Amino acid sequence: MKSKWFLVFKAVVSIVTAFFLLFFARTFLNWFLETPIPTADQLGQMAGLGDLIRLGFGYFGAMLVGIAILCYFASNATASELRKKVILSLFVADTIGLILALIAQLGGKMNGLGWILVVLWLVLALGLGYFSFLKPED
Repeated sequence: MKSKWFLVFKAVVSIVTAFFLLFFARTFLNWFLETPIPTADQLGQMAGLGDLIRLGFGYFGAMLVGIAILCYFASNATASELRKKVILSLFVADTIGLILALIAQLGGKMNGLGWILVVLWLVLALGLGYFSFLKPED
C-alpha cells in the first residue's frame, strides 16, 4: 500500500468522525460510552453543561476537519521531507489517541463498542508508524 491511499483513508475517517461530532455529538458519544451523556432536560440547573459538551466536541470536530484536509493535501503531494514529517506528526497524535482510548476502554468508561475506537486508533497508528519508520519513500 502506498502512503497516498493510507492518508486518503485517514482523511475519510477524520471527516466522517468530524461530521458526527459537529452535528450529533451527544448521540455519537452515547454509542460508545458506558454511562450516557444526559440531555439538557435531565441536567436540570446544569443545562449549560450540555452546551459545553457540544462546544468542546465541536472544537474537536473542527480539528478533525483540519486533519482531513491536511491528509488529503499530503496524499496528493510528491514524496518529500515535509510529507514524511506530516506522517510522523500524525503517527504521534494517533498513538496518543490509541493510549487514551485504551485507558478509557480498560477503565470501564466505554461500552463494548468502544473497542471499535481502540482498533481504529490502532490501525491508524500502526499504518502511520509503518510509513514513518519502515516504508521507504513512495
